Amino acid sequence: MRTPKNLKIAITRTFRSVLLIIIILFGSGCVRDLAELNVNPDQPLTTNPNSLFRYVLQQGAGNYNSDVNLEQWGLMNWTMYMATRGGVEPGREYDIPSGKDVYWREQYTNTLSNAQEIVNMADQDPQLSNMKAAAQILQVYIFQIITDLWGAIPYSKALQGISDLNLSPAYDSQRDAYLGMIQKLHTAINAFDDTKPFFEPSADLIYRADMNKWIAFGNSLLLRLATRINKVEPGIYSDIVNQLSNQPMISHNSESAIFPFNSVVKNHLWETMSRNESTNQNNPSKFFVDLTTSRNDPRVKIYFEKAPLSFLPFIPNYKGVPNLLPNNNEAWSNYNLNATIGVSGEWGDICQIGSWFLHNNTPGVFMSYSEVCFLQAEAALNGLWSTSADELLARGVRANMEFYNRHATDQQVITELEISSYIQNLPSADLEEIITQKWLSFAYEQGYEAYAEYRRTGFPVLKDFVGNPIDRSVFPLRMPYPNSEVTLNRNNYNDALLLQGADIAITKLWWMGEN
Repeated sequence: MRTPKNLKIAITRTFRSVLLIIIILFGSGCVRDLAELNVNPDQPLTTNPNSLFRYVLQQGAGNYNSDVNLEQWGLMNWTMYMATRGGVEPGREYDIPSGKDVYWREQYTNTLSNAQEIVNMADQDPQLSNMKAAAQILQVYIFQIITDLWGAIPYSKALQGISDLNLSPAYDSQRDAYLGMIQKLHTAINAFDDTKPFFEPSADLIYRADMNKWIAFGNSLLLRLATRINKVEPGIYSDIVNQLSNQPMISHNSESAIFPFNSVVKNHLWETMSRNESTNQNNPSKFFVDLTTSRNDPRVKIYFEKAPLSFLPFIPNYKGVPNLLPNNNEAWSNYNLNATIGVSGEWGDICQIGSWFLHNNTPGVFMSYSEVCFLQAEAALNGLWSTSADELLARGVRANMEFYNRHATDQQVITELEISSYIQNLPSADLEEIITQKWLSFAYEQGYEAYAEYRRTGFPVLKDFVGNPIDRSVFPLRMPYPNSEVTLNRNNYNDALLLQGADIAITKLWWMGEN
């Protein structure tokens, strides 16, 4: 029997409506309130751009499960902020973190899709153009992290699940994704119009509805993207740097893009340590400790807590866990000395992560003033910025130390004498020193950027437990794609492999170039 035409249409419409509801529910996820907000997770977010934006910013700051499993236990160990007590299993020094799949799903489903809803609403109402611009800047911030982790990604065809029912988006090459992000930033920055409304201050958790600061953040993010592709697109890099030379950028710590973690939406590093879930994974590394102590860096009191047994004259105040030391190596007999010397406890001879970072309201950094200074210093090295690289390097170091002081206890404050003395003894600015100082400024907070900058520049020169540079031929250059892409988006996944190569950790990303 043939189904009547009207019945077919009715069935089709019903199916599309049910599917749309599923997509919206899946895309919205489960929203946890911020203490200062009152967002009901049982109500749809799509009706109010202010509620949506609060949610987008919260999700963009990361979630506990993905952040711990990907950024903390994975990337921050690889880039040697941390090291694993007891060593690594030979041949498994760089296990791929399980949190990568969760991060992909969370950011596409929660942050990017809900930001796209703001964009879609603004496309129907031109009065919302400022909201659209801020949402697009946030999208670029997240897309940049995703493509720097994976390479080719769904970009131009992504986020169309609700509007076009496209649940299997095609991939863009990393080059096309980067050029698309750069164009999106240009468009968003130029779209701000102070004659039109913006988000409520309570909805904008980063800048409290200050459009000028969003413009500065957009321009600063543009400089980060341009710098990342300098090796493969030097012409685009120089053009963007020249364009930005007279544009507003983040120019003070008060203008940094900072997420206000609090007692409800907690800082993930604090949450990890307070649950005692990752003591082994989250100890400062020997590389990190040695780098700072050898330079007499006053930030040691920010980065580390003294070893509990350091009151003994033969145990240093700051002793890190050796990096990449095999778990069967006899050198481990020089660690965990409690039992040897008859003192209760364990691992009392190594220092812990500084308490500055271990508060539930320790701020989360999207982009800092110090990073902008280091980006400008690199531009100066390339002859593209009027201020000297040495001056910009010094500004970046000072900005980082003063940022820590804004949230420090009296015992942690880095004095002006300490700051000025350290800056006076900085070596001349070259790429290694600029990136090393940037690495220090990223400590514990910006593992994604530290991982990207190490792959781009090779700095700082990471060293193993005996002080030899690591074998970069086995260092992971990207994340393998999530299993969901392999199974649910297979055709486009296969096309992505044609764009960039095998889906393995040592496949180079486009912006790394040939060498």
